[in-house]
Amino acid sequence: MSEISQLPLSGIRVVDHGHVWAGPLLGMSFRDMGAEVIKIQTPGTSSGVSMAGQGMPGTATEQVDAHDQMNYHTLDRGKKSLTLNLKTPEGKEIYKRLIKLSDVVIENFSSRTMGSLGLAYKVLNELNPRIIMASLSATGSSPGPWKELVSYGPSLSALYGIKSLLGYQDSDQPVEDQADLDPTAAGHAFLAILAALEMREETGVGQHIDMSQGESGIQRIAEPIMDFFFNGRVATTQGNRYPGIVPHGYFKTVGKDQWIALTIRDNEEWRRFRDHFSEVMPKIEEKRFDSLNGRVTHQDDLEAIIENWTKSQDSWALTNRLQGIGIPAYPVMDAPALVGDENLNQLHRSHVDIGTENLDENELFRGIVWKLAVGHGEISDPTPISGQHNDQILQNLLKYNDDEVTNFRQRGII
Repeated sequence: MSEISQLPLSGIRVVDHGHVWAGPLLGMSFRDMGAEVIKIQTPGTSSGVSMAGQGMPGTATEQVDAHDQMNYHTLDRGKKSLTLNLKTPEGKEIYKRLIKLSDVVIENFSSRTMGSLGLAYKVLNELNPRIIMASLSATGSSPGPWKELVSYGPSLSALYGIKSLLGYQDSDQPVEDQADLDPTAAGHAFLAILAALEMREETGVGQHIDMSQGESGIQRIAEPIMDFFFNGRVATTQGNRYPGIVPHGYFKTVGKDQWIALTIRDNEEWRRFRDHFSEVMPKIEEKRFDSLNGRVTHQDDLEAIIENWTKSQDSWALTNRLQGIGIPAYPVMDAPALVGDENLNQLHRSHVDIGTENLDENELFRGIVWKLAVGHGEISDPTPISGQHNDQILQNLLKYNDDEVTNFRQRGII
């Protein structure tokens, strides 16, 4: 187990209002890297979005088994839970006392929520000029028609045009993806907060990071956007293909729903591929495939030739052959295959310390996002029970006495 003083963000205290995915994941990254993260929850509720009466999977709930490995795969692992009714004057006063002793506040509510509670950044900054607040609303709080928009990942990526590019090149059927604007936003915000912490070391003052989750994800379609601005072209779906790289895609291999990802980036790689496999795929020697323009023009034919052969090949054996001649390739993996992948497992075991006596350090866990050569992170504790650390935080950190804490509890403030 790593000593807490060895962890990169030891000594940093984060107040975490995260819900659903982006906010809790951001808080988890800080906790895994050694920060003290205090999760703020409403008394009597779990964090996240209610799903069939249950809290969002992975977030602090009323019941947690500290010996259950699944509780170490959650988004609130290792955090402290403080229940607090922020709609009451007393709850606000407790919160403000906590802000005076904290470094970072993270929230992914709509842009109006913290202000409606009377806890906007201006208020927090007056209490603690060193506080850094990161707000991850859907579209940001800058003045404009989308300022108060409420959205979730799937609809947000549609709003920013990302979903218009999801689909196969030969079909107009829409294709759904994960709500990956959430983890994208969490990663951007983590780096932004680290930059703000570094600047605070020089200036002594904090700042407000107002981040649009939509804008943080729009870099994924930067090329189509620039193509429209400069050339007036409207991008369409292209499946697994990529402009200027042919072949580029997924090809069937032997077995049920087994595929290999394969890409050839330039003419030199194409020559190596052609020379190595022309005996089993003689048609790839046709002159029309020699140049990139030829491969682009006859892409359908080329992909059909390749897949007609790969569908009789084992994906792993073919991967080894392709990588052996410097061609990027790897099997397409489902969740069970990912768990067993030796490259992924090596990352888990070499970069994760298990700071708990409850679990075996040789078990596989959801990895720590940030991998450092020195001072890497630690998985410390499971998801907290809602309000588990109320007494500890109120008495030891905020210096309320026993009678005051009892009174808060009886009146539903905590």
